[in-house]
Amino acid sequence: MFKGIRLRPYIIHSLVAALVYCIPVIFFIRLADYTRAWLLYTGNFLFLLVIIYFLFAFNAKREENAGTLPMLTASVITTVMGTVMAVILSILLLFIIVPGLIHPGVPEKVLINEPANTTNGKGDGLLFMVIANAIIGNISCGLFAAIIFPFSLKADQTKEKVPKRKQAEL
Repeated sequence: MFKGIRLRPYIIHSLVAALVYCIPVIFFIRLADYTRAWLLYTGNFLFLLVIIYFLFAFNAKREENAGTLPMLTASVITTVMGTVMAVILSILLLFIIVPGLIHPGVPEKVLINEPANTTNGKGDGLLFMVIANAIIGNISCGLFAAIIFPFSLKADQTKEKVPKRKQAEL
């Protein structure tokens, strides 16, 4: 299935994207303040930058003329792998920074300054906010890069090979 495909660049860039995303998440969890939610979005933006860098590196490795479909596929794979790693790292950070999150009772840190309709329970929405942002925000940013950049990075779009069957439909 993966014959001829090197997974190492995907794993490395996914891990870097997840680690860079987690830097602002650490500050958000330590503060546990709803008004500091912009830190989570900063993490999404940093995740986006790493995926864009991966696409530039992927294209440069193929002499500035990688096909749009391989770049699209590579960026989606890297985005999904990076998001999974970011979710796992975010959960680990929550368990480490918020003592009592898995024990009965109220944990030592709860989300403050949150609106009245925020999810109640352990951490008063802190867990939900971090995990939902890690999933939805990173997938959105990564797929944005996956859709935009493969088509804009391709140097010579006139030499894209299209099967004759598809060309007749165009």
